[in-house]
Amino acid sequence: MRATKAQERRERMISIAKEVFCEYGYEGASMSLIAARIGGSKGTLYNYFPTKNELLLATMLAGAEDFQQAFAETIDETQPLEKILDNFVKQLLQLLYQDENTVKLLRVVISVGGSSDVGRRFFEYIGEGVWVQITRILDRHIKAGELRQTDAQLMTTNLQGLCDADMLRMLMGAMPPMTDKAIQQRSQQIVNAFLRTYGAIET
Repeated sequence: MRATKAQERRERMISIAKEVFCEYGYEGASMSLIAARIGGSKGTLYNYFPTKNELLLATMLAGAEDFQQAFAETIDETQPLEKILDNFVKQLLQLLYQDENTVKLLRVVISVGGSSDVGRRFFEYIGEGVWVQITRILDRHIKAGELRQTDAQLMTTNLQGLCDADMLRMLMGAMPPMTDKAIQQRSQQIVNAFLRTYGAIET
């Protein structure tokens, strides 16, 4: 379905806001600056996003939606679980550890974590998005006897923890972006560790 002009305008606002947030941080990214970069009035921007927090949240959610769409387009649930997980983990690691703008936006959200609900609302969204799909996939493989009879949500939480293990180091600038080779190796390590923990016990 073709996007309306209003949708296209909103998407352009979010795209430019992302650039400004990444470049100036939260405090420096004023609505006036963002509106000027867009080439419209601040009033128009406020019509779409009543506050800067709402604009920041929309910017974060747009990235999450793009990731979910990319995963939905590449997933093949007829493949073995190991391959499904490897595909998912590699895409997630690329987003977290190769995309510098993702790291910059996460730093922006963290910087306002004590004074806004942007972070909470963002995690509520992603918790109801792609991770729900992963939980459903794991649950199906539990019922098929390919995984241990354990709570699928717990499995998902542990998989997420494995994927996020280096996030603090990345956010603090203590590690460089991962190379493609490093992403591949880390993905294999994560999937192997996950399946060693939760793979069905052979009898």
